[in-house]
Amino acid sequence: MISWFKKHFIPHAGNDHHPHILRNSSVVGIVAIILFLETFSFLLPTLTHINTTGQMAAVLPAVLADLTNEEREAQNLEALKISPILNKAAEMKAADMATHGYFAHTSPEGKTPWYWLLQAGYKYQYAGENLAINFSDSKDVTAAWMASPTHRANIVKANYTEVGTGIASGIYKGQEAVFVAQVYANPLPEAQKPAEPVKINSPVATEKESGKVLGAEVAPKLEPLQNPTLWQKLSASPRNTTNLILYIIFAIIAIALLLYIFIKVRNHNIHPIKNGLMILAIIAAVFLANYYLSHRNMMILDSLNYSNQSK
Repeated sequence: MISWFKKHFIPHAGNDHHPHILRNSSVVGIVAIILFLETFSFLLPTLTHINTTGQMAAVLPAVLADLTNEEREAQNLEALKISPILNKAAEMKAADMATHGYFAHTSPEGKTPWYWLLQAGYKYQYAGENLAINFSDSKDVTAAWMASPTHRANIVKANYTEVGTGIASGIYKGQEAVFVAQVYANPLPEAQKPAEPVKINSPVATEKESGKVLGAEVAPKLEPLQNPTLWQKLSASPRNTTNLILYIIFAIIAIALLLYIFIKVRNHNIHPIKNGLMILAIIAAVFLANYYLSHRNMMILDSLNYSNQSK
């Protein structure tokens, strides 16, 4: 191990004072690894919305809920329980936005956030809603919410005890988009068991509705909830996962470059330095490009807290 490190990182007579990791052949291999990683770890999942289809679509809500709880635990707050009923309410809200092409707490038809809680059969004391659109990385969604005072207030509000998350793909302003809804609530003490969904024509529904509403006529199908695995968390955050690996490569090349510069104080060969700087520049450019691609269309709304709203 020591001899391998010396051969690849330390300039000495045995490697002709040219560390192997800074040689042309190594540079070609490292750049190929960066391009492969960028293509299959970031570009494909981001540009083709792989993360919102198939199995990953079922994983993302759990990952987003897990990230929310990480933020709460950092504030010494109790973790929110993932509620399958709130998940269903959030799924219906996200699906409605995707189906009708709007991005707002209240739909063009006048459906307010608590309408979906009624449809799912959830009775609450306190409730709130955060929305996001056009994301490609689950950590970016939570980071954007935490950077907004109103969204952060919902995530770290002590009154909330349960959380539900829903995602859906649809068209927004003529372009394919990913819609995210996360709902926070505290159930009424007598409403710990799933309630029957409210019918559209039921007198309990306080909003006038027309047409068939997703989930309004059938009880929510409550799927068993599982904590996301580490692999699922990494897959749900392609930008941050790609960046983590690039950080490691960046650090390795930076260390090799610094060792070469400081050990070969005199009689530097310009080629290892050029090779090292070129790799660092490529990685920096990829960082910037990934940030732009991930955030170019992403939006969040002012969060809504309807704890004291009239139902």
